[in-house]
Amino acid sequence: MPAITDEVEYGARGTLGLLVPQANTTAEPEVQAMLDTDIALLTGRLTSPQPEMRERLQDFLSGMDGFISTFANAPLSGLGFLITGSTYHFTPAQEDAHFEQLSTRYGYPIVSAAQSIRRAFTCLGAKRIGLVSPYPEWLTEKSVAYWKRCNVEICAVEAPETPGGFHNIYMMRNDSVLSAAKKLLKHKPDLILLAGAGMPTLGPIMTLADLGMPAISSNFCMAWQINQMAKGALDQTVALRKLLEKDAMWRQRLIERFPGVQPK
Repeated sequence: MPAITDEVEYGARGTLGLLVPQANTTAEPEVQAMLDTDIALLTGRLTSPQPEMRERLQDFLSGMDGFISTFANAPLSGLGFLITGSTYHFTPAQEDAHFEQLSTRYGYPIVSAAQSIRRAFTCLGAKRIGLVSPYPEWLTEKSVAYWKRCNVEICAVEAPETPGGFHNIYMMRNDSVLSAAKKLLKHKPDLILLAGAGMPTLGPIMTLADLGMPAISSNFCMAWQINQMAKGALDQTVALRKLLEKDAMWRQRLIERFPGVQPK
C-alpha cells in the first residue's frame, strides 16, 4: 500500500481523477459514497457540442487529452474514464492497449469503465451475465456485442422503464432498475450487470445482494478501481467481494446521504 502522504491536505492515500459525461447526475454521488477514507476525488466533465449521443460518445473518447488537461498539475494517483458507450467498439485487447498508452503518457493508471467491469468479471469468475440496459436499442446491441467479445455469455437483457425528462437515463429511478433486474433472476445468471454510468444502481445492488444475487455496475466497479488505485493493486478480489457484502461500509454512507435509496 502506498505510504500516507502530506503532499496535500485532503487525500492522504491519493488524489484520484474521474471523468464523467457532461450532464451525468448519478456517477459522482455513487462513486463518492463508495470511496475509502483518505481518498480525494476530483471530477471533470466529458463535454461535446454534438446533439446526438453517437457523436458525443466519439467526442468523449477522442478528446481524452483535452479532458485530462483540465486537471492541470493536480497530483493525481490515477484516473477513471466513467462511460462505457465510448469504448464498446473496441476489442478487449484494443481497449487495454489504448488505456495503457494513456497511462504511460501521463504517468499514472487510467482505467475505463468497461475495463473495470471486465476485471470484476474475472475476479468473481462470472461467465453467465444478466444485463439491465438503459440504452437505446442501437447502443444495447453494441453493448451486448462488446461483452460477447469479452468471453462472457449474456443470458438475457432487460430494460428499465424510462420516465423521460431532460435525459432518459439520468431520470431513471431505483424502482424501475430493480424491477428490470428482478426479471433476470429466472435465468439464473452468475451475476447481473446494471449497465450505464448514468443509471442509479447502488440501491438495486443492495436489494439484489440481500436476495442472494450479486450485481455490479459501471459506477460500482469504477469505485472499486479508484479505491484500488490508491492501494496500488487494481485487481484485488478480496476488496471487491467485501464491497458486495451485506454489511459493506459504503451502504451506510449512501443511506445517510441519500435516505431514499434504502432497500424496502
